[in-house]
Amino acid sequence: MKSTPRTLALIFFAATTVFAGTASITLAADKDIVAIVNGSNITEWTLKRYAGQRGLPPEMPKGQQRAALIEELINRELIYQDAVSIGIDQTPAIINEVAHQRVNLIASRMLNRSSDRFAVSDEELKKEYENRKGELGGKELKARHILLENEDDAKAVITELDKGADFTTLASKKSTGPSAGDGGDLGWFSTEQMVKPFSDAANKLEKGSYSKTPVKTQFGWHVILLEDTRLVNPPSFDEVKEQIRVGLQNKLIETYISSLRETAKIEQKK
Repeated sequence: MKSTPRTLALIFFAATTVFAGTASITLAADKDIVAIVNGSNITEWTLKRYAGQRGLPPEMPKGQQRAALIEELINRELIYQDAVSIGIDQTPAIINEVAHQRVNLIASRMLNRSSDRFAVSDEELKKEYENRKGELGGKELKARHILLENEDDAKAVITELDKGADFTTLASKKSTGPSAGDGGDLGWFSTEQMVKPFSDAANKLEKGSYSKTPVKTQFGWHVILLEDTRLVNPPSFDEVKEQIRVGLQNKLIETYISSLRETAKIEQKK
């Protein structure tokens, strides 16, 4: 099979994601070798790794697709060998990039979530679920708001509302927030989704009422209309099990990194 320019281009771009040191693997059993290029072995492992980086399904390609991938790897190996022969691998840019990728690869493997180091048992997952069940369900609010740049403008809007002005119309005309086009509609949200001053103020309102004093947040001054509230049942354990696992693993990773930093000598240069 001859390689076309398009194939070579694909090889080049795919090769940029591969650690250069793995281009040739010489220690392999005969049954694991798929090609030999000038004495350097291309192994089944390399073929599978390359297929994965090309975005192919986990199952190993067969037939013409497999043959095409092997041809691409042969071409890649030839390019690699030629580059090494003229010293490209010894240029500062390549040396630095290889060192950078090596650190990335080894550090990433150390943080592998599937390793025993960051394993989380089903008992721990269920305990965390029970502890957080209230957060996962609970009360949700449906509200609109009018965001103003200063307190005086917010007070003026409240005065207009007190005189019977329509909240949605005022929001469309005067709000500086992104929801102005929807009449200030924020939809349904939990209190944890909003900044605390906003959530606290909205939580104190009765359905159908608006805030009588402006509410200040880092975004500006708000006038809030609470349209409705509802209680939401928490999702089942199976629905959030993997999300909880990731959260607990993140905590383990943070603890691991913190322990490394505590015993390390770190000097940051300006």
